[in-house]
Amino acid sequence: MSDSAKDISIISMAILYLFSGGLGLLIHILKLGILKDFIYSLIRMSFQLFLGSFVLMYIFKINTLWIVLLFFTLMSVVASRTIIQKSKIGESFFIYPIIFFTSFLLTFIFQVVIVGTDTWYDARYFITISGMIMGNSMNACAVALDRFNNDLKENYDLIETLFSFGASNFEAVSIFFKKSLRSALMPIITNMSSVGIVFFPGMMTGQILAGSNPTVAVKYQIAIMITIAISVLISTMLNLYFNMKIALRKFLDGV
Repeated sequence: MSDSAKDISIISMAILYLFSGGLGLLIHILKLGILKDFIYSLIRMSFQLFLGSFVLMYIFKINTLWIVLLFFTLMSVVASRTIIQKSKIGESFFIYPIIFFTSFLLTFIFQVVIVGTDTWYDARYFITISGMIMGNSMNACAVALDRFNNDLKENYDLIETLFSFGASNFEAVSIFFKKSLRSALMPIITNMSSVGIVFFPGMMTGQILAGSNPTVAVKYQIAIMITIAISVLISTMLNLYFNMKIALRKFLDGV
């Protein structure tokens, strides 16, 4: 096996962007109404990834505790802000520490207990692993909170009736709490059931392309998927619980 993945030339990247232009043209012809979103997302993705690659090279080179923690904190703030914006729940202080500490603790356990790295804050491991954990938790929390808000809005009369019979906050919304939690967990559960047959995940594919033994890549993939599932459950459950009163107040007051 080669020691690293084969590089993609600038010409090949240009061809890919030409294909993207064709996709944009098709979106325009079909009048799907998402052409601006597609172009914006493509440009933003490209800029963020290329910028991120240069930043990561700098971080990997320095590889000190403080620079790793600083970058991790920035990641958690951006992830928390994204959850707030996508879920439309409004400002919630609890989201920030939940995302930070859940991702940090599980990444630390992954580094020290599972992988057994000599330095737990080794940037090459810590930043990449925490990114996968945090990214999946971010998506799950945004979906769950958005689902929770919509369910409250659509079931206003039912919740008001339950309150009139003396139900507590959690008793009144427990069914929506569980449905939202389930919607957050279903994507990772679906991936776990089909991985290795329908598709090969990014982490496993990346390691194989980089020259790792497929068996080693499989072990890492299993470890990260289990860790992600744990992170999704804990972070979503905590965010739903602490934002429950905020969401109830918002919708029951008719805001």
